[in-house]
Amino acid sequence: MPSCCVAYCQSDSRWNTSLVSFFGVPKDPSLFEEWKRVIPIKRKALNPKSLVCQLHFQEQCIKKTNRKHGPRRLKTDSIPTLRLTPESNHSHQDTENQASLSMVFSVPGGLIVLKQKNRSNDENRSLCMDQLKLPGESWQSVKQVNDQQHPVLICYETIIVSLEPVVRKTALINFETKEIEYKVFQRKCPPLNTFLLTTFSSSAQLESSLQYFDCVRTCPGITDEKFHELKEFIFPFEFFEKGTWRSDSCLQLVAAVKQKTEDNLLKSACSKCNKMLRTTLQPHFDKTKQSPANVFKNQYLPREALLAKLTDLQKQNRTLELALKRQEEPEMVMADVLEVEMFQPIDNDEEVTEERPPGNKKMKYSRKNSD
Repeated sequence: MPSCCVAYCQSDSRWNTSLVSFFGVPKDPSLFEEWKRVIPIKRKALNPKSLVCQLHFQEQCIKKTNRKHGPRRLKTDSIPTLRLTPESNHSHQDTENQASLSMVFSVPGGLIVLKQKNRSNDENRSLCMDQLKLPGESWQSVKQVNDQQHPVLICYETIIVSLEPVVRKTALINFETKEIEYKVFQRKCPPLNTFLLTTFSSSAQLESSLQYFDCVRTCPGITDEKFHELKEFIFPFEFFEKGTWRSDSCLQLVAAVKQKTEDNLLKSACSKCNKMLRTTLQPHFDKTKQSPANVFKNQYLPREALLAKLTDLQKQNRTLELALKRQEEPEMVMADVLEVEMFQPIDNDEEVTEERPPGNKKMKYSRKNSD
């Protein structure tokens, strides 16, 4: 008889009185690793021959069949989410009396499993900072008071980048207004979907939203090195920072991907950054490769080049103004008349009067032929 590899599972015990289907592990490496991460193992590690029974899957994860007792199959990208803890694998009577709070979210890289106790009194549990369960070991929290004197709990995730700790995700929880604000690398996240709550009314809702925030992937932006040469240009709604292009309206988180390859699933940017790539970066990159000295570079000059061009235009403008001013001055006209008179012929017997400076008398002299 086949046996389920999940620890605490009672599918082959006396508590199970109905037929149970068993499913093999996925062949896709990334999905297999996701199963391996969430499944508690009985005796040995998850392997290609391991089996998981249907009791650990949501009903919507199993394909329907017209045959009453026909073989059942899993849908693509399904992940076991139910009865993965000792508490959830008690008798059927206990589980039927509990309000199920387990939730499954479809995100790039597989499904997110929220490990939530299925107790109905969790909904009514009082909101308390000290009792809040953080999503994982990499998360920490600190109590603060904001400008309105409201109690605020700051939950943040720390990762190691180049041997230095860096805060990647932050959730600011206001227990007075019951609002949550999310940030990724200190940039505020816009509204994403209904799973990432912005308001809450119970500890269960708050913990569920934090778990989703922990599992959902962050937007990597556009990191392709070929677009680095465009950093010299100024675009109205995009910016280049630390080797990455981002849209000003970047969603910061990636909750949906149009998967074509494995890279799309694990490395794709958010919809806003992908749109920036299609409509701005790629077209301008193609133009620079077609003709490096074409109109493209005239339209999008670096800041230093724009300032130099403006200075040159100002100099040309001053030169033209001086030229126009000289043409309009009457002294220039009188100088031309005097120059013409100086070159007129003088009669040899003509008497010439020489003008002297003030205080000197005028002297007259005559020119006669030496003949």
